[in-house]
Amino acid sequence: MYSINFIAYAYDKKGDGVYESFLIPFTFFALIHNENSHVEIIVINKKRFISRYENEIKELKSINSNFLIREPQYKMNKHIPNTYRFFETPTIKSEYTYISDVDIMFLENVLPTYKQNWTGNLCFNNMLRTKDVMRLTGVHMVKTDDYYTEKMRDCQRKYYNLNVNMNDEVVLAKMCKEVYGLPNFEHRFRPILGIHFSPNRGKGKIMSLKTTKRYYDSFMMSKTNYPNIFAFEIFDKLINDLKSEFIITL
Repeated sequence: MYSINFIAYAYDKKGDGVYESFLIPFTFFALIHNENSHVEIIVINKKRFISRYENEIKELKSINSNFLIREPQYKMNKHIPNTYRFFETPTIKSEYTYISDVDIMFLENVLPTYKQNWTGNLCFNNMLRTKDVMRLTGVHMVKTDDYYTEKMRDCQRKYYNLNVNMNDEVVLAKMCKEVYGLPNFEHRFRPILGIHFSPNRGKGKIMSLKTTKRYYDSFMMSKTNYPNIFAFEIFDKLINDLKSEFIITL
């Protein structure tokens, strides 16, 4: 059994492939920085994805093959794209499952930090965004067997079948509250243990892209240690964005 399984779900509603392009780098960084880990890659069209990234997948397998590529368990309907990851049930046995944004490149072993900052007796670790709105964040760590119970799977189906255009983090909070309850607002633990390459942030946009010098150096060291995989365009773009779009802090 794996210690942790990352759920990496990419759904490009516009059909531009932006979020799918993060999947191989996401998987690479998650695997090389997390002990006894696995990544479950979920794409709308598995055959097309494997064809498009055939060479990148081959190189990734030569580094670490602890990943699988599959299609979603639920078809697309009226939910916003980010919601569907919360309806999925992992197919890989692991002690913990981590649902995350696919544009976060992890540069630390995340599980020890989460274990040291767990939310009481809950089977998941997340935090409420605000006091006024019932909304968790999109970075969701769970104890796999305790979280994905029959009751939770029924709740997932229930909210999927509502088929409404509701904020994904609100849907997650509603499901968690209904089945397990929510963390106290005083629990303010929601770390981004790596670099968040959000396409919605950067120069000329409302929010800037920031990272620390420690993470910047760690990312660049990965390029030195794994030059073959960084030769691919999807990795080269991350390097270019990091150098040109990011504010580097101490």
